[in-house]
Amino acid sequence: MSRWRHTIQEIAASDSPTWFQSDSEESDSSDDGLATSVQGFTLNDKIESPRRHFGKSSNLVLMRMAVDMKKEVMGDQPIQIVNRRPEFWTVYPWQRQILRYDQQEPLRFPAHDLLWTLIDLYFTHVHPFFPILHRPTFIRAVSDHLHIRDHGFGSVVLCVCAIGSRFSQDPRNYPESITSENSLGWPWYQQVSQIQAIDVEPPTLYKLQHCCLSAIYLKGTSMFHSTWEVVGLGIRFAQEMGVHRKQKGQPMTVQNELWRRTFWVLLGLDVLVSIDFGRPRATTDDDFDLELPIECDDEYWENDDPARAFIQPSGTPSASSFFVCYAKLLEIAGLAHRMLFSARKLHIGKKVIAFGPNWDYKVVTELNSALNQWMSCIPDHLKWDPNRDDGLFHRQSCILYCFYHWTQIQIHKQFIPRSNEPSMLKFPSLAICAHASRSVIRVLEVIERLNFEVLPNFTAPVHVAAIVLLMNIWRNQYSINPQDTSKDMEDVRHSLKTSANYEKK
Repeated sequence: MSRWRHTIQEIAASDSPTWFQSDSEESDSSDDGLATSVQGFTLNDKIESPRRHFGKSSNLVLMRMAVDMKKEVMGDQPIQIVNRRPEFWTVYPWQRQILRYDQQEPLRFPAHDLLWTLIDLYFTHVHPFFPILHRPTFIRAVSDHLHIRDHGFGSVVLCVCAIGSRFSQDPRNYPESITSENSLGWPWYQQVSQIQAIDVEPPTLYKLQHCCLSAIYLKGTSMFHSTWEVVGLGIRFAQEMGVHRKQKGQPMTVQNELWRRTFWVLLGLDVLVSIDFGRPRATTDDDFDLELPIECDDEYWENDDPARAFIQPSGTPSASSFFVCYAKLLEIAGLAHRMLFSARKLHIGKKVIAFGPNWDYKVVTELNSALNQWMSCIPDHLKWDPNRDDGLFHRQSCILYCFYHWTQIQIHKQFIPRSNEPSMLKFPSLAICAHASRSVIRVLEVIERLNFEVLPNFTAPVHVAAIVLLMNIWRNQYSINPQDTSKDMEDVRHSLKTSANYEKK
């Protein structure tokens, strides 16, 4: 409070600002102008450090309005706000103890041969589905030993090693004296398991990537409940840096695209863990307008000719198309989570708005329409064909269609009637969910035929499908004309057997 009170006093006693760049247009670009304006109000004296983001609802906007108003009244006279009282801007030694600047222990990495094996396993099994990194620049950075010099990048590398360990049987990936497969990768992850939330420095790209990778690794452990907190923290870091907003006029660079990729991965994880736990999301569609990642594979990002960078060759399907489709699908699932499971209906005074008669029916109708539109836009190389040749696109298609059917269940599951009750909507919700569940099992059969090792993050559809099929079996017992549900029971047993196999990882 004292810091801002002192600032306001200086404004009142001074002339118009040099620290605010007035922006008369009410556009998205004004957010960037505001971030530039308040750069002087920071505990960080490094001029080259990235700017934190301040949106239009910030009280700093009100301060800028006051400054601009004074400028109009008193004329364009320079103002200098240079007196920052040390008692309010200094990071003291006892605070630095919390920040642990001087307490970072050297990181211990896998042996050289194992390090590169784990990196290769990560990029083979994980990167095509969670494109958090850019393989060429990552490989160059590790080859240049950046992970030894930079603790932030080192944390990212150890997370990559931890996740890659799930696809390795090398005994060096186990903690000392432990051989449980559930512990694979723990020697690498435990060194960077604490993500520092309190910091003077603005969050870096490495910090966001650290959050993403931590959430992916933790989902396959008995500490899976921590994924919700880690994802929420990552989204807060991204919002602090303004990553969630559309960046007008920004050049297409590897760094900028990685920020975008990382934020969209966080958004997807946010939807998944929030639905899993039945908790609010860290952000919603109203809070961001960042464009989707570009559909261009890693090897085409860089080119000696800048005009040819980030251009996917014509006629070459992109592996990046999977994540764009996946992100759009999870947006629909997130919308269902928000619209159908909100804790409170939206009120203005005593009047309920955006709700009313047949509200649920209207929402479900629109969500079904959105799913149909999504399905019609899937690129040819990702369309479902259970008999296509094995390859990356087939595996991506398996995951995509598993989550398509999972999203159908998320839309209709609330309206599954109890055993002796009629349908709650005009839709046959149980029949729709049961059909979607059977479809998940059919995709699962293809995944097993391909010997496709699936991350724990992608097992949710299998678990949900088994639950729905059991409900369908029990509901059938109350039917006037009961159907043969023996095939459903076989599918349940199949899903349970598959889940048991996944437990090893």
